[in-house]
Amino acid sequence: MKKNVLLIYGGESVEHDISIITALQASQNLGEIYKVIPVYVGRNGVWQLADNLTDAKVYGNFDKRAKNVRHATLVMGKPYLAIRKGKKYSKFIPVDFALLCTHGKFGEDGALQGVLESCHIPYSSANYKSSALCMDKIFMKDIFISRCIPCVESVAVDLKEYKENAKKVLSEVEKLKFPVIIKPSCLGSSIGIKVCHNKEEFDDAVNFSFQFDRRVLVEKYIKNMTEFNCACVHMNGEEKVSSVEEVKKEDEIFSFEEKYLNGGAKKSQKIDKNLAVKIKNLTEKIYKIFDLYGVVRVDYIFDNDKNKLYVNEINPIPGSLAFYLFKDLSFKDLLNILIEEGVERVKNEHYISAYDSEALDVFEKLNLTYKNK
Repeated sequence: MKKNVLLIYGGESVEHDISIITALQASQNLGEIYKVIPVYVGRNGVWQLADNLTDAKVYGNFDKRAKNVRHATLVMGKPYLAIRKGKKYSKFIPVDFALLCTHGKFGEDGALQGVLESCHIPYSSANYKSSALCMDKIFMKDIFISRCIPCVESVAVDLKEYKENAKKVLSEVEKLKFPVIIKPSCLGSSIGIKVCHNKEEFDDAVNFSFQFDRRVLVEKYIKNMTEFNCACVHMNGEEKVSSVEEVKKEDEIFSFEEKYLNGGAKKSQKIDKNLAVKIKNLTEKIYKIFDLYGVVRVDYIFDNDKNKLYVNEINPIPGSLAFYLFKDLSFKDLLNILIEEGVERVKNEHYISAYDSEALDVFEKLNLTYKNK
């Protein structure tokens, strides 16, 4: 009997469109051994089904082009997808697995993972705790520092703190020495980012990032740098690390356009073998430290002047599920691994989640009548 696999994508995220692309790529490679149920989460957060969701043209004008649209929701406490037509939920589909192609807010940050766990549905990514820590760059950096993982020096800035005392914040930032790079704390790796060259530019740059998050990370900007990507996935009971690829960029930062619209990361034949080994080892170490699962991509910065490697950030659900980094696996094989490993993970986790006690019996016997003094 075929497993019912929810393919969840879209969502209330600035990476909404990239999520659709990832899902369309995945749907073409899932094969016939699964019954795939595409669930498109609109920009308003509403879960929807339609008869032509695998057609890329639908998303250019979804309200007009989608055929036979039905709303859907999960059933709390049960692994079912409820389908609504009109005003009633008339169909309940049992769910065996959820393949997450969601990037950014509410999809990659642990929110969706928590809901799926509440519904007892196995899924393809890291759990809600690990996902949240990876998506929050400030918390992520705190863990890097505590575990002696090399990362670029930085300052965390809160919107309220900045409004109350901008001069104090700027004095802390100036210790990094300009130029600096400013990033929203909980967002993708290429949106809402500005390079700031001096203190005169800082107010505009930091307020730009505050449009995307109330907390931002200010890092020392490394001018002469090379960026690398490496991914890891759990396979056959152990971590499988991908190849290392160099990021080719034209601007000061790897922009959204370059990352997703102009070919993305490019394989380099000139990566030093010792550096590649170091990146792979560090990727596996991070995967274990953060208790990760599914496909995770780790991004690196190499300071060419100081000959020093830094971890930039962790992507718990990377674009295209980073399938292009696994040279010895097809996308189809990678998806099969995600589903098989995700289902197996749930089978192996048998922990006490509820515990009966005498607390209610004791509570019933208490005198809860209080007199006004």
